[in-house]
Amino acid sequence: MNLVNIIYRYVNRFINCEKLINLLENIDKKVFTKDELEEINKLINEVKEIVKIVPNEIDVIEVKRLESINRMLEAYKKVLDSDNLDKEEREFVEKQYNNMLEEKEKVSDGGPRYEKLFELLTHFPIYNKTCLQMDDLTLLEFITQYIYVPLPPPITQENFDELIEVGIKEDKREALWRMAMNYTRKNKNFSKIEDYFILKRDDYYLAELISGVNEDLDLDRLIDKVLKTKDTEFIKELVNTPYLDPIFTDSQKEKMNNAIKKEDE
Repeated sequence: MNLVNIIYRYVNRFINCEKLINLLENIDKKVFTKDELEEINKLINEVKEIVKIVPNEIDVIEVKRLESINRMLEAYKKVLDSDNLDKEEREFVEKQYNNMLEEKEKVSDGGPRYEKLFELLTHFPIYNKTCLQMDDLTLLEFITQYIYVPLPPPITQENFDELIEVGIKEDKREALWRMAMNYTRKNKNFSKIEDYFILKRDDYYLAELISGVNEDLDLDRLIDKVLKTKDTEFIKELVNTPYLDPIFTDSQKEKMNNAIKKEDE
């Protein structure tokens, strides 16, 4: 795993300080100069010193993580306690339940320790230099390696649109959807993404976009764009997607259904 990914994983709380140190100590040294390796060794020592003297505390983010895990464990337990599962289904749910138990047991960094390490890592010169050297396609692929992280790279709307244009050029629909997921509630305009999914008549990714980031979308405007296609099957797929039913208002559903009837006449 390269340096940027290691730091990115820690900053977004996928790993704790122990894993961070282990990954940094075992990083591929061939890709760095002698001076860079000295800087990385210095970083490792600074991380160890922080871990040694700065306490780890359960903060608000960790509380929410544990609450979410407990809700999922309760949901899985209810399913397992029912008699409605066949052997294959039960094995699948049991696996998910055990995975959640393991996730609950993980020790995460929080409070002063996380804050100190966050500050140290995000200001590490080699990390910032490497991030700045990424071309648009590499940066797009880097950001969208995860469906969602709480702290994606800080970029402007202009930079965001440039990355979306790269995704459109390469027809990376999964990456476009993941970009929206990563930047939801961060004051980004997703019009280019919705326009592309509509252009491609991709009801699957358009539905996923609406489901994942509907608070960031102008749904009335989006629906008007969909209706302008006059593509009955496309409109039907959208209005009949079960998980979108609670998201669309009655008037929005009525508008789409009326458009379907008009085209069918």
